[in-house]
Amino acid sequence: MHSCFAVEIEDTLLLFDYFDKSRTPEVDFQGELPDFSNYKKHYIFSSHGHRDHFWLESLKWGMEYPDMVFFLGNDMRFNRKYLERNGVDFSVKERMITARRGETYDMGELKVQALGSNDAGVSFLVHYGGKTIFHAGDLNDWSWYVRKGEMHDEAYRRRMREEFRKELEPLLGVHMDAAFVVMDMRLEERYKNGIDYFLHTMDADAVFPMHLWGRYDLIPQYKKKLILAGEPELAKKVMDIREENQIFEL
Repeated sequence: MHSCFAVEIEDTLLLFDYFDKSRTPEVDFQGELPDFSNYKKHYIFSSHGHRDHFWLESLKWGMEYPDMVFFLGNDMRFNRKYLERNGVDFSVKERMITARRGETYDMGELKVQALGSNDAGVSFLVHYGGKTIFHAGDLNDWSWYVRKGEMHDEAYRRRMREEFRKELEPLLGVHMDAAFVVMDMRLEERYKNGIDYFLHTMDADAVFPMHLWGRYDLIPQYKKKLILAGEPELAKKVMDIREENQIFEL
């Protein structure tokens, strides 16, 4: 759903950027959560606090699952009074890790690297069970011309592009089994700029376009461009997401 993906590795669930559908009424999202009881371990990742990447109520899951661990982007702060006022037991706070750009969190079998973002919060590089997974959060080549009525010039777009590529540098030479990367239809013809750079520069077996706001038709459109450009092998790496709740086995 949008930028929310559930990754299952044996008996462990890695859940990225879940939000409640009610927070985005402009799109009729239909994604559903997996059954948490099917997993022995649960790691919840929220790259930043935007309404389409985080849901405060998700912290209450930690009250039902006492071993659940949360990795939260550093743009989010929750003190005791705020948590308790919103019905979250303060004991969950002990399992809420504030992820800061450039820091690594080694929990033995789980290793999380917090990379930067040129928007809000962080992006995540996660190592678990012999797999390496990247989730971009809102890290992207945000080549806006007009956003929220505000005009942006070429200097702005160049800066966003440079920041995007700079934040990706720690991934150079890293083999990723799966990567979740932004493809945003609101950028119009520039919807593919970020994912195209990622695909041509980074080493990932499977690249999942995200942040599509329901426009899954952009995926085959982009893959066709790659094939016509003589890059069918790159096109094969782009996963064919057609709907929410779709399952992929890698």
